Amino acid sequence: MDVDASLTILGGFGLVQGLNFLVYLFCSGSSGWLLTGVSFTIGEPEGYRCSLPPNGTWDGASFVAEECKLIELGESGDSSSNVTTACLYGWDYDSVHGETSSVTDLNLVCDRYILMGTLTSIHFGGALAGSYVLGQISDLFGRRLVVLGSVIAAVITGTGLSFTWDFGMMCALRFFNGACIPGMLTVAYVREIEMFTPNRRVRAQLMSEMAWVIGISLLAPMAYLMPDWRHFQLTISLLCLPLIPMVWFSFESIRWLVQKGRVDEAEKILQRIAKSKNIYHVGYFLLAQRDPDVQNRNAPLNGNAIELETKPSREADGWDPEKPPLEDLDSPTYFAESRRQSPSTKKATLLDLFKTPALVFRTLFVFFCWFASSVVYYGFFINAGNLVGNKYLNFFLISLTEAPCYVINYFVMTKLGRRRPLIFYYFASGVACVVTGVIPPKSADGSDLTVVILVIAMIGKFFATTAFDILYLVTAELYPTTLRSAAVGAASMVSRMGGMVAPFIIYLNVIHSSLPMIVFGVVSILAGVFVLPFPETSNRSLPEILEDGAKLTTKEPAKDEASPVQV
Repeated sequence: MDVDASLTILGGFGLVQGLNFLVYLFCSGSSGWLLTGVSFTIGEPEGYRCSLPPNGTWDGASFVAEECKLIELGESGDSSSNVTTACLYGWDYDSVHGETSSVTDLNLVCDRYILMGTLTSIHFGGALAGSYVLGQISDLFGRRLVVLGSVIAAVITGTGLSFTWDFGMMCALRFFNGACIPGMLTVAYVREIEMFTPNRRVRAQLMSEMAWVIGISLLAPMAYLMPDWRHFQLTISLLCLPLIPMVWFSFESIRWLVQKGRVDEAEKILQRIAKSKNIYHVGYFLLAQRDPDVQNRNAPLNGNAIELETKPSREADGWDPEKPPLEDLDSPTYFAESRRQSPSTKKATLLDLFKTPALVFRTLFVFFCWFASSVVYYGFFINAGNLVGNKYLNFFLISLTEAPCYVINYFVMTKLGRRRPLIFYYFASGVACVVTGVIPPKSADGSDLTVVILVIAMIGKFFATTAFDILYLVTAELYPTTLRSAAVGAASMVSRMGGMVAPFIIYLNVIHSSLPMIVFGVVSILAGVFVLPFPETSNRSLPEILEDGAKLTTKEPAKDEASPVQV
């Protein structure tokens, strides 16, 4: 049963397909709010100091406020008689626009400073757990169900976060809110890719990525208009509400249904799409073949009538007496038997990613690349707060810089494939990061090199983003349908580890200011080395079973070897 052949018969996207695709695009875009919104909801204040007693005195004593201590001035004016105390009266926080965050509400500063990082780590920890669990569940119970459950949970936990003042409850809600992200991002992405034939996958990925860019770009203006983090958190949570009925009325992945042996349901969806496009097909879509003995013929019959037609054949022409006659292909008995005997319905587990030595190395290399991409990508985002200027404008511009990355990648992957550009991007990003780290702030003659450093850093961010972009698609194309969502989910789980590690790498600047960027550079270069043995997946049909994935090679497919599905 060839899903790509069935989709080819249906031609380009119609209304039903387009609306379903838009539903999951909205999921991808809104997931960006949940993932990067913590920059504003758990953001560190621009400055803070101990609150002074009324009129700056208490019992006749005068105080000077610092970040984490109050200095009681001695009566003689001698500094040796000063007395240092803790912040007895709370803290005053600097805010240009009156913004608040979990940090300012719960006073997560000074000796409680580690709790601010803990909240962020718990958020990414939830995303890590969700990446694995939801990936497995989506392979067992379907993409649509997981996306729907993730959206509902995201609305509930996000709304709860906006009302809680207890740190323990906030940690729990942060974890489960983070766990929803892979369902709305990774699983939805797999659902989007599975809707397309090979030649349209890159275009689908581009649209998915632009939805992500639009989503995170909207965060900065929303946060600016809602400086109270609780109002902001409530808004981005409730904006996900319309997704619930949208996902509910969408259809399940056709590829997943076929792999689970639910071909009757898959056929009904295909027939529904055909009806919406005024296409009349004689026979089952899922029994359409890309065999030269089976032709597709269009004839005007109140629309586009498509029927299966065989060429006259005899034993001399390779006729197979065991092959059922064409009229039997429309038999429900033959259809059910094909479903039962299909090797594609063989159940597979995540352990199958390590079934052979070749798969072990491939999977480990894929995991490291995801880890490296996440470390560098989120490392740049976390470090963006240290840039001079307005933090809202900085976040907005950093978000927008991703748009040209995805557009350029669309043309690059179309012309050059996946493997070679991915290798180049990793090496280029690594070199840019290392150069950024070793360039001094000022030259020998005293010239300010800050602008140069920022430009090179943005070049590194550009290549890191483009590499991460291709890696998503390559991972989806490397693994068969039975494992695709679980593989992407597991890889995404590894990437969350990178997101959790990135802040600690940035803390290396305490040892030397150049260390974080050098570490980012080395990790990126290593990822480029690990991509070298990757197979080229461009213009190849998505593997349906494990054996299909093992046949992929590093060679570019010849024109006559490329997928015959041309849409």
